[in-house]
Amino acid sequence: MKRTIAILSLSAALAAAAALAHAQDKEFVWKDGQWVPRAAPEPGTPEGELAMIRLQIDRGNPKKAAKAARKFLDHYPAHALCEEALGLAGDAHMARGHYWKAYQTYEEQLQAYPDGPLADRAIGREMQIAEAFLAGRKRRLAGTIKIPAADDGLNILETIAQRTAGTDRAQQALIAIADYYFREGKWTKAAESYDNFVKLFPKSSRSAHAELHAAEAFHRSYRGPSWDETPLIEAEQRYKAFAAHHPEKAREARVEAVLHEIRSRRAAKQIEVGRYYLRTGHPKSAARYFRVVVDEYGDTDYARQAEAELLQIDPLAAPALPAVTPPAEAPPDTPPTPPTPETPARPGEEPPAPPPDVPTTRPTADEADEEAKP
Repeated sequence: MKRTIAILSLSAALAAAAALAHAQDKEFVWKDGQWVPRAAPEPGTPEGELAMIRLQIDRGNPKKAAKAARKFLDHYPAHALCEEALGLAGDAHMARGHYWKAYQTYEEQLQAYPDGPLADRAIGREMQIAEAFLAGRKRRLAGTIKIPAADDGLNILETIAQRTAGTDRAQQALIAIADYYFREGKWTKAAESYDNFVKLFPKSSRSAHAELHAAEAFHRSYRGPSWDETPLIEAEQRYKAFAAHHPEKAREARVEAVLHEIRSRRAAKQIEVGRYYLRTGHPKSAARYFRVVVDEYGDTDYARQAEAELLQIDPLAAPALPAVTPPAEAPPDTPPTPPTPETPARPGEEPPAPPPDVPTTRPTADEADEEAKP
């Protein structure tokens, strides 16, 4: 009796397990506001073969699924389910890690069915592939050799932006391109890409992100007081515009502290130009730049340096400075300014002295002659 009960219990358990496995293999569709089981397709029909392809992917057999999908396309080249078969083939290639092959398959789908019901899904998959390439994933060449694919990722995103012009997909693609250039330290391309986004989508919720990062791209591209300060001036103007357009976001980004840091760096630039004129024997021209620092950047530490330089030139003419109020602390991520990837410094190269055409008040011939007198 006990043996009979044990056998019956085991049989019931096995039946339950089989029923559970069968339930897990079922597909569901959204119908009349609820998920309902899809009608079981008949074996040997296009619907049945496609169901088996989906099942192979779900069970972790992407290689078999890819072969079955290609076989389906060969057997039913004009069937309405070919769009889905191409999408499933792309999914199978992605599951195998063959991202470039997957992209080619999704492109095949989009070329054949540009307005199909599964087109947006395919574009979303292409976005994932592009972002993976930009993040460092390599593509396979000739099936075995792996090569960098960042340029391919950019091309994919540009194609998506063109194919979906004016849509949210296009916004995602364009921002992804700009963000990639920003992460890579390609400041000029980053700023251009963000500006292009704002021009195309001025009312987008992503425009604030683009405006702020464009300003930061100019900020980070400034190389130091021995170099042209145009990027710093541009960054300052853009940060001010951002603060005017997005005051709340500017507070979150601590733009006021960043602007103070820029003022300090601009003061350092004026100090550098003044010292350049001292080195070249033009103390009166140098004094003009030191006085600009005292008058316009008196709230920076460089004002004290400028006052000391003026005292050396003319002790009687040096102005008295008010006490300097300590500035608000700049954001922790305020960027340093080493040579960027776009403008690397050569090994052993000294930064050039400020060119004579940088100052706005170069000494006249008469002043130069007068300063040259003993």
